[in-house]
This record gives sequence, C-alpha cells and structure tokens, in this order.
Amino acid sequence: MKLKNRVIIWPVYLDSRYSRKLGRRIPKHLAVDNPKLEELLEAAKNLGLNPESRLGKAYPRSWWDRSGYLVVDKKFSKQELLKKLAEEVLKARGVIARRASR
Repeated sequence: MKLKNRVIIWPVYLDSRYSRKLGRRIPKHLAVDNPKLEELLEAAKNLGLNPESRLGKAYPRSWWDRSGYLVVDKKFSKQELLKKLAEEVLKARGVIARRASR
C-alpha cells in the first residue's frame, strides 16, 4: 500500500526490547520499553502529525502480536520522525526529566 505524504509507524520501531535486526529503527538510548499504540497516537497528535490508528494489525516479523500501527503525515524524514515520536513518548512517561536530572 503506497501512501502519498504519509508514513506507517509500527510500535516495534521504537521498542527497546527489540534489536535492530528484529525491527527497532532508532538508537537504543531513545527507544521506549514496550510502547503502546495509544502513547504513539498521543505523541503524534502533540507533534501535529494528523495520526490515524489501525488496530488489530500485526507487524510481519511478529505476526502473533496484533499491536496495530499508525499512519501519520510525513513532515520530516522517517528517521527524524521516529526520533521525535520516541522523545515525545519518553517525555510523556517522565523519563526525559529523570535522565536530565542525573
């Protein structure tokens, strides 16, 4: 499925429990432990990415886990977009504030 000016974001792209080989797409220090679709949806809304969630869909490498995915506007490169989403989720969880105070 080809989307014009839209990008698909699977939660596994941001999941610190996965290796890059299994689907994580960002550096481990930015990755989130078990990101939920609702968290990503809220983060994408905060970034103004006009998100749409697709529930019940499974990432091909983990077909048994029907976590769903997001479709968002492509306002940045995909890599930059993933990093911004991860930072937004970390901020929502309060992790960034704790890391900065160390």
